[in-house]
Amino acid sequence: MKGFVSGAIVATLLLVGYLYWRDVKDVVPKPSSADADANAKDNAKEKKKRKRRSAVRLARVMEGSGDGQERGRSYPAAPPMEPEPEPIKLGASDLKLVSQGDDLSKPDVVRMDLSDESGSHELSQDDIDGRFRAREEAILSCIAHARPDEETYVPGRVTVKFRIQRSGNVRGVRVEAPAILQKGGLFGCIKGVVGGLRFPPSNGSQVVTYPFSLS
Repeated sequence: MKGFVSGAIVATLLLVGYLYWRDVKDVVPKPSSADADANAKDNAKEKKKRKRRSAVRLARVMEGSGDGQERGRSYPAAPPMEPEPEPIKLGASDLKLVSQGDDLSKPDVVRMDLSDESGSHELSQDDIDGRFRAREEAILSCIAHARPDEETYVPGRVTVKFRIQRSGNVRGVRVEAPAILQKGGLFGCIKGVVGGLRFPPSNGSQVVTYPFSLS
C-alpha cells in the first residue's frame, strides 16, 4: 500500500512539471520575421564595416613590394618601416680647418700703358663693404648648401679672402672652412659669387678678408 502511494506522488509531480514546462515554452515569444530581418541587417552592417577597414589597410600597402597571402588572394606586402636618420657625428677630421683657392701672397702684376683705367685713390672700407654686402646673402646660401644636412651643427668659422686689382676686378679667391663644408663644394660656390664682384678702380691692389661665424 505504501509503495502504491509513493508511486502516485511521483507520477503527480512528473505531470505537474510537464505542464509547467509546456506553459513556459508557449509564453516565450518566437522571433518575428521583422526581428529576423533587423538582426540580418545588423550583421550585414558589421560585416560591411569590417570589409571597409580591411580595404583601407590594403590600399595603404599598394605601393609596397613583395607578396602576401590572405584567403587565397595575393596582395602586396606592407613596406618595411624606415628608421629615422641618426644625427651625423662629426669627427676631428671633419671640423679641421682647410684652406682652398688661389695663392694671394703673390703681388699683383702692374701693367703701365695708355689703356690703364686705374684710379688715383685707394678704395675705402665703405667702397668695399657696400659691394660685398650686396652678395653676402649668396655667400650665406653657399655655406648652407655645403652643410651635410640642415640639422647637423658645424662649429667654427668660414673665412673668405680675395684680391681686388687696381682695375677693380677680383683676382684670386681663397676660402678657409671646416673640411666637411669644403667637401660639400663650399669653395667653388663662393668663388663663383666673389669672382663676379666689381669695385671702383684704385691706385693699388689689396687683399680683403671677411670672416663668417658658423651657428
